[in-house]
Amino acid sequence: MAEIKSALEIALEKAERYGRATKEELRKEEYLEKGRQLAVQFLKEEGDLAAELAKLPPEARDAAKQAVKEVLVRNIALPREETVDPRAVRALEGLLLVASNQKGMTRLKEEVQQLWQQFLMARNSALQQLKASFSQQVRNVTQALEAQYGQRMKVEVEHLPQFQEEWRKFETNLIQQFEPILEDRKTRMLTL
Repeated sequence: MAEIKSALEIALEKAERYGRATKEELRKEEYLEKGRQLAVQFLKEEGDLAAELAKLPPEARDAAKQAVKEVLVRNIALPREETVDPRAVRALEGLLLVASNQKGMTRLKEEVQQLWQQFLMARNSALQQLKASFSQQVRNVTQALEAQYGQRMKVEVEHLPQFQEEWRKFETNLIQQFEPILEDRKTRMLTL
């Protein structure tokens, strides 16, 4: 049975074959891969990130920490539902563990958390306003149909195609307003 190789092993073999990568570059790539693995384990709530990084040789720590930051930052996003994704919250916690500038990272963490809350408040407020607007229109139409047919009718506003279309437009606009701010904070987190 053939042995299954990781992407890293394949890349390292190719680099060695072509003689382009120095031993230092290969070692650095190993440290980066170790950092990526540690970040994934941390997000899965497996292991102790700080302790595992401390076990690495001193020359490996900077590269591993940078890889950890990159993985964790990729897991920070605007909420897609009514709450923040627990993985995003965990990613912020991990970034604080690997930051060389604790005060700066703490400030950025708080800014991201505030941004999430502002986004959720704006999203919820807009959703309620849109529901209220559509509800009034639907109520008027429903009353007219009930009078005409002599039967009670129940219409779920959120299931109407027009409502869903309007909501998608608004949510897209809201994301376009908040996403650049979040991306700026994430970029800054990579440097701390």
